Parts: sequence; structure tokens; C-alpha cells
Amino acid sequence: MRMSVINDASRAFFIDNYLRKGLPCLFQGTFSNLPAISKWMITPDSTSNAELNLPYFLSLIDASGKDPLVDVESGRFSPGSVASSSTPASPDGPNPFFRTQIPLSLFLRLHSMKDVPKEYASLYLAQTPLLSGLPALSRDLVPVPDYLPDSRHIYGSSAWIGTNTFTPRHFDPNENLYVMVGGKKKVVLWEPSVLGEGQRKRRGGLGNDNFSPPAPGDAPWDEVIINPGDGLYIPERWWHEVESLGTGVSASVNWWFREPRSTQS
Repeated sequence: MRMSVINDASRAFFIDNYLRKGLPCLFQGTFSNLPAISKWMITPDSTSNAELNLPYFLSLIDASGKDPLVDVESGRFSPGSVASSSTPASPDGPNPFFRTQIPLSLFLRLHSMKDVPKEYASLYLAQTPLLSGLPALSRDLVPVPDYLPDSRHIYGSSAWIGTNTFTPRHFDPNENLYVMVGGKKKVVLWEPSVLGEGQRKRRGGLGNDNFSPPAPGDAPWDEVIINPGDGLYIPERWWHEVESLGTGVSASVNWWFREPRSTQS
């Protein structure tokens, strides 16, 4: 594996050796004490059959007095499929992709069922600012990872929850710290120079054009498995694809950020 694995490194070490050089790194177990891991999941130690803690989420919704609408995707892009808004491949044949909004409680109940109806099995809460919709969840992500700059330089955070999920190859225009809360995922990375921006394609579901279909011979820079408590630093404009593993629910959060110029020099 080409990727460096670090555990208790200081923020200064991370900035000097990875962020300034634009190199990915894996924080192995660094975020294991994040409250979300034990509160959001019934089986926080399981990586193959993880379950959401439905009563906990519902208690927060009841306490807030509102059931926020969340963006969900339906339809699974398969590894190797072209990222577009057309009908993607799926293990069971054609499965039209669409993005819509549903109440958070409905999404959570569906993903807590033992036998999820087939038409709902592919629902994926992806790239959703869940913390703004249900602010009480923010307490479960405190302390915010030390490797992030102060809040003025954090451009957004999102939650990603679903089963049997796959996000095709794309890049982000900002730095990305991706932390696993439940289940496990495989992330494959390519250097920015491998594809270049000239090959970008649009995927209608996410509303940006930072996607590209795979090209023969594009050997990945590396791939890594991330488990609960792990964090992955993905530098800006590094191409990556993300696939959940196992039969249970996977849950993760991420922060997009820009490092202040004063620490980049």
C-alpha cells in the first residue's frame, strides 16, 4: 500500500507531510472516541452487519419537534459504470437513478427494517447536510477533529448513510476529511494527473460536473479499507470512488475545508 497510515500525529505533522504536499493519508483508529460511533450505531464494532440506532435518532427528532427532509438517492451505480444521469447499472438489472427528499424518520425506519422492500433497498442518504437539519447530531461529532482548521475555513459537512452503496469516480474542489462511523467502505484513489479535468462528465444526481467514466489502463494510486474510527484525508482534486462493504448499513461523515494560507506556506 502506497498510502501512509498515521495514528497520533500532530496537526503540524499532518500539514507538513500531507496537506502541503497534497498526499492522501489514513488516520487509523484516530477517531474511535467520536460519540457518533457508539450513539448512531447499535453494533458499533461490527463492520459487516452494522445497524442504525433507530430509537436514538427518533428521540432527537421528537425532542427537536421537527422531522427534517433529507436528500436521498435511489439507484445504485455499479463499479465500472459511467457516472451520468442516465439509467445506471445495478446488480438486479436496470434501476433508474433519481434524487428526492423524504422525512429523515422515514429513511431511518426503512434502513432499520430486517427485510427492506426491494424498491427502497437502494435509498442512500448521500452528500446531505444532516447536521444543519438536526443540529443535535452535531454534539456527536465533538470534538471536531484537530486536523481541521477553525470553522471559518470549513466549507461544509455531510452525512452518508445507506446499504450496498457506490459513488463513482469523482473529485472534490476542496480538501476532504472522511470519517467512518459505522460499517466499512473501500475507497480507491487516483492522482489528479491521471485523468485531468478534460474528461469530466456530469452526474445529474449530485449537481456537479466533477465525475468521469473509468478509462482503460488508469491504474489507481492506491485503495484502502476504512473502518469505524478511521479517517481518510483526500486532497482536493484527487479522483476517488467509494463502495460500501458487507450487508449492513454504512454511515460516515465528512468535512470539506480549505487550509488558511498562513499554514500552507
